[in-house]
Amino acid sequence: MPSSLPSYASFSNIFADEITCSTFLLENGVYDNEPICPECNHPLKVYISRGKFSCRRSCNKSYSIRAHTFFHMHKLPSSKIMELAYYRLQKLPVTSVISMTGHSSKTVSSMWKEFRKLIGASLDDDDMVIGGPGVVVEVDEAKFGKRKYHRGHRVDGVWVLGGVERTPDRKMFAVAVPDRSAETLHDIIRQYVRPGSIINTDLWRGYNGLGMQGYQHHTVNHSTNFRDPATGACTNTIEGTWAGIKVGIPARNRTEDNMQDQLLEFLWRRKNANNLWGGFINALRDIYYE
Repeated sequence: MPSSLPSYASFSNIFADEITCSTFLLENGVYDNEPICPECNHPLKVYISRGKFSCRRSCNKSYSIRAHTFFHMHKLPSSKIMELAYYRLQKLPVTSVISMTGHSSKTVSSMWKEFRKLIGASLDDDDMVIGGPGVVVEVDEAKFGKRKYHRGHRVDGVWVLGGVERTPDRKMFAVAVPDRSAETLHDIIRQYVRPGSIINTDLWRGYNGLGMQGYQHHTVNHSTNFRDPATGACTNTIEGTWAGIKVGIPARNRTEDNMQDQLLEFLWRRKNANNLWGGFINALRDIYYE
């Protein structure tokens, strides 16, 4: 189990009891802990056992404590959603979670997708903007696909463009792209790599012209060297990162519809590697649902 997750025992009461879970979510600001009545603008009374905010003024309105939160979007009790989230953060297999919880495969798979959307939405644009004057950024594109075993060739492939800073933080971006044309690659790089960066790439023609986009552009010819003997340029870091990403994304999910959410989950986990549970609570707190 990742060290950034608390022990299951420390949260077992939250996962087992809806009132305890609701109290936890209220205390952590996931549920509004200073609710105001939208009708009369007076403070609302919290009734945890009923899962309601109620106005004791003349308007006499009541509202679900789950309103405008991730939990409002789902029928499962909050305690069961939090338990599933814990297992997802652990990267437990769907089959194991089904066996442990009794939920159907459809329910677990659906919640996995919803968790990915939630944490992906919690990433700020700045989380994927990297580089800067004098900072080396390795950029590369990779094909994610699955093999059709009885024919032996790839189908349902998705191209991904990524970049990694060569710094201790190893900040990165990764974006699914429709093609590898210069127009597409340059647009993405301008969006995610700060001007003045030193960009290392291979010799793919889609990178031609980056030196005229506000970057220093160095290339490496992989047919002859892993590292350019004159400039020292290489793309070893981003290539190693692709391997790590592919390990975490099952082949069945390497599709156009799923790929971007999968990439965002990888980036979110990388950002919150030292505190996955705290990062998840922050995502629950920060994302507002209409």
